[in-house]
Amino acid sequence: QTDFSRAVKYDDAAAFLDEQMKLNIACRGWLETAYYDLGSDYRASGNASYTLSYMAQMGGWAVMDYALNFAKDPATYMRLGFASYLSSWALLNSGTPESNYGYWYPGKNDDGGASGGFEPRPWGRAWLGNKEMGRGPWWYSGEIDLGFTGALRTAATVVVDDPIFGLFAYGGDLETKNGLTQVVPKDGLRTRFHILRGAQRVHILLGRDGFAKGQHVSFNGSLRRINFILENRAAAPHQTAINISGLPAGSYEVTLGDHPAQKFASKPGADNQLLIPMDGDKVSVELTRLPSSAH
Repeated sequence: QTDFSRAVKYDDAAAFLDEQMKLNIACRGWLETAYYDLGSDYRASGNASYTLSYMAQMGGWAVMDYALNFAKDPATYMRLGFASYLSSWALLNSGTPESNYGYWYPGKNDDGGASGGFEPRPWGRAWLGNKEMGRGPWWYSGEIDLGFTGALRTAATVVVDDPIFGLFAYGGDLETKNGLTQVVPKDGLRTRFHILRGAQRVHILLGRDGFAKGQHVSFNGSLRRINFILENRAAAPHQTAINISGLPAGSYEVTLGDHPAQKFASKPGADNQLLIPMDGDKVSVELTRLPSSAH
């Protein structure tokens, strides 16, 4: 019989979360900026042992989630979390006919293969089979599929107001034009978009389909207006669910193309779900905050 009288206190859960994040960072490359160190998980021997294992990206997923949802200084954790997201992709052996299909193991037969870890020393021994090898990726994949799975759950375009670099887009191209911030998502999936500015945390998450390739997500400084184009990734008409949270409080109108479609109210700490009909190849979506008198 379960005793529900011993409830977990929020402060205890928050303290546990902070402690776990400290431990995550303690075994993660942050100071050395070599591609096989930065964001990678470290084992007992630190960066003198193999790096870029599956836990580089899986643990990086946790770092980035902490930046998006919990950290008081998200920019610091985003630098490390996104580096971890990118890290183990360096083990992927892939290329074009002109590059002979891969840097690590050239040849068409090995195109698309991936290694399970990276030997950072000029000369050492690989973990499996204790085979000697020089600096570079292992010749077997091991558990890297777990890392890539974590990376796919991490992939997002994130706009951050960084105290060092200013307004910056991780996983996207950013420019400001006519008072608008315009960001072209290039994170690989184009299904998650976040804005982190000061205490502001805006999350736009697509249940399916994606932000249209090569098209920008735009917003003004007050977030009174947000525009983006969705692409239909299915072969038939359907509805796409968009979960939005963190917008400034108020009432918003959703316009699809030139046609007002629905309204919703944004409240602190609340999520809003929009259902967008995808009848064609693409649909233009605009969110507009209404004046107070129109609420």
